[in-house]
Amino acid sequence: MQRDKWTFPYAADKLLEAARAKLDFHASRLEWWKKKKEEVLTQIKAEGLEIDESVALGYSNSMRNTSVNVRNDLLTDLNECVQKINEHKHKMTDYHAWIQVLASQGQAGFDLHQDDWLFFFGK
Repeated sequence: MQRDKWTFPYAADKLLEAARAKLDFHASRLEWWKKKKEEVLTQIKAEGLEIDESVALGYSNSMRNTSVNVRNDLLTDLNECVQKINEHKHKMTDYHAWIQVLASQGQAGFDLHQDDWLFFFGK
């Protein structure tokens, strides 16, 4: 069997419907991650900063400067939020483009490969 060569016929209107559903899904995930990012930023401001000061800060010959760091777990959470926001924005751009193309195709038929099917209908 050569499954990578199989195709599945789909009408443009069905693909358009699927692309709109995917766009809506990624829009809701984008909003969720934006809210999560704000929660993490609030937590960082409230309890996530670690300040390291030299014991000899008051002496002129102290060579150690004060440093401020974000707790590693919160920094990891913030990085995840930023990555997910970017991911969902990119996917929304892709699906928005497909919506424009497919909306102009009426009842045209398309032969989808497995990866195409997953792009429009995959969970």
